[in-house]
Amino acid sequence: MANRRRQAVAVAATAVLVGLALAGFAGCRRQAPVAARRLRLAVREDVLGFFGSAPLAREAFTLQVNSEIFEGLVRFDRSLVVSPALAQSWETPDDRTYLFQLRPGLRFSDGQALTAPDVVASLLAGRSRAWGTQDALASIESVRALDERQVEIRTRRPDFLLLQGLHWGFVVPREELRRMPMRAIGSGPYRLAAHRAGAFTLERNAYYRGPAPAFDRADFEVVPDAAEREDRLLRGTADVIDNVPPERVAALENDPQVRVYAGPGLRVLFLGLRVDRPPFDDPRVRQALDLALDRSELLARARLAPGVVARQLVPPTVIGSDPTFVPAPPDRARARALLAAAGHGRGLRVRLDGPRDRYTNGTLILAEVARQLDLAGFEVEVQLLDKGAFFARIDSGASDLHLVGWLCRSGQAGDLMEAMLHSRQGPFGAWNSMGLSDPALDRMIDEAGASNSEREWSRKLQAAQRRALELRALVPLVVQPEALAFRRSLRWRPSLDYQLWLEDIEPAT
Repeated sequence: MANRRRQAVAVAATAVLVGLALAGFAGCRRQAPVAARRLRLAVREDVLGFFGSAPLAREAFTLQVNSEIFEGLVRFDRSLVVSPALAQSWETPDDRTYLFQLRPGLRFSDGQALTAPDVVASLLAGRSRAWGTQDALASIESVRALDERQVEIRTRRPDFLLLQGLHWGFVVPREELRRMPMRAIGSGPYRLAAHRAGAFTLERNAYYRGPAPAFDRADFEVVPDAAEREDRLLRGTADVIDNVPPERVAALENDPQVRVYAGPGLRVLFLGLRVDRPPFDDPRVRQALDLALDRSELLARARLAPGVVARQLVPPTVIGSDPTFVPAPPDRARARALLAAAGHGRGLRVRLDGPRDRYTNGTLILAEVARQLDLAGFEVEVQLLDKGAFFARIDSGASDLHLVGWLCRSGQAGDLMEAMLHSRQGPFGAWNSMGLSDPALDRMIDEAGASNSEREWSRKLQAAQRRALELRALVPLVVQPEALAFRRSLRWRPSLDYQLWLEDIEPAT
């Protein structure tokens, strides 16, 4: 009964997003053609590293690429439902115990056998090493191998999110854990063949457990300029491009050489405010900033249609969204009055940090946010940084105001809250770049994770989100639109979050 209930909760978390029943793992795959094929991808941003080489930030593109090389016990399918990966099945004899049965004959990309002791060593290391996945594995109390194919995981408390977190519990050979740096040896559909700044190559893993992907080789080249990526696609020197600006979608859709896949996505963009020091330790200054922003105007002027205004910290389809919450409308006169009451009647000078190579039309977003804040009495200087330098800056606590995003792949708000809004305690708060430490919010987040029913879980997540919105350490802006373009000779089956899985690309004929 416990097993059925836990799996039902995992499915329900994603069913809110998709309205679909749990699909079988085999139905998400297809046999590859015999002929060797090469895929050329022009992408906007580079990876921040490969798993095992610390530090590795839990950043969406970096982890997406790493997910082609490494696997966990489970994975998200294209509907963002938890599905079998290295584990062929699992059961929960009680609310704190999971028993996983590994698939027979598993091997790493170098040919060595993958067994339960490798899983145990990897998960134990993943709780403590700087791999960017600690928060996903935070509730694990113990892991042990019952035999070569059985793994037992015990959690500190009942945890609705363990299965979702185990997607990021990448498994590596236990001997590799002694190496510094580790080699990128995993069990995913691809292996890392070459890597240098601005380019990397993945090659098909001959020992992969499932059907071979359609392409034997995938060459990634980082091309930050959107116009150049588009030009390469049209000239045929790239097969796939990502982060197509929304204003270019219609033109590309009318090009007979191109297929475009576009949608609203699940990534919310925020302003992060450093709340543990001036000027944003004053709630009046934070409220003034919030009231200065006109999100609808931001969408239009930053050319983000068909994106939508973010009225909460998560999209409305994500569990934890509160349908009763109504944000205050923009009020720049009130914003100026609040700044004056806080002692900034002559204006408040702030610097807004943001990555130049991370978010769709990110430079336009930063410029428009600065313009709007200037109208309400702020004096804003925008600082554009490369992604790596940007994350280093906010992680070190050096930024008072920055543009940051979060993608709720699990279909629920708990992962956002544990990673970004919880105080930095152990594995929690790994992405808390705002200096936020609110005991009441921590307690609400912890209690939501310990819920005993889906209804209680959803209700507690909503309450935690309302508290977070009151604190305004994260101020939501927009739900980012997503768009990718392919040569007409290719067909893609996108996931609901529009993240690029190579194995879901295949020839159109």
